[in-house]
Parts: sequence; structure tokens; C-alpha cells
Amino acid sequence: MYNNHVNKKQKNGGLGYLLVGAGAAAWWLSKEENRSKFDGWMSQAKKKLNGESIPSDEKFPVQKAGNPHPDDIADNKMVEEGAQFAVDYYNKKEQ
Repeated sequence: MYNNHVNKKQKNGGLGYLLVGAGAAAWWLSKEENRSKFDGWMSQAKKKLNGESIPSDEKFPVQKAGNPHPDDIADNKMVEEGAQFAVDYYNKKEQ
């Protein structure tokens, strides 16, 4: 009889932890920022489970896009010319 009583307490205690965990998850997911993080984690998990590879930073083809190093003259010149093209295009469109 004593063992039956202990088992019921253990089952009810587990349910309590489950409810506290569900409440904490609901509170955390109430923020939009956290929901988007969670969606990202879930999509990564789905890709891993389906065997799809997720590109790592080392395999990504563009390492310094949009942020040229000040000492990289060729890259800075390219960025400068690109900006000049956009300015010329805008000026011609406005005239």
C-alpha cells in the first residue's frame, strides 16, 4: 500500500514540472524576438533531421561582403565605384 502512495506522488510531481515548463515556454515565446529565434532553431533541426547540410561560416563564399577592410585598396575602390554608379543613376533619374 505504501508503494502505491509513493508512485502516485511521483507521477503528480512529474506533471507539476511539466506544467511549470510549459508555462515558462509559453511566457518565453510571448515575445516576437524569441518566436523568431525558435523558428530558426526548429528549421535548422528539421534540416539536420532530413540530412540537408547547413552551410557553415567557413564554407560561405563571401567572407567580407559589404565591409571592406580600410587597407584593402582594390576592394575599397570597387565599393567607391559602386556607390558612384548608384549616385549617377539617381541623379539621371531625377533630371
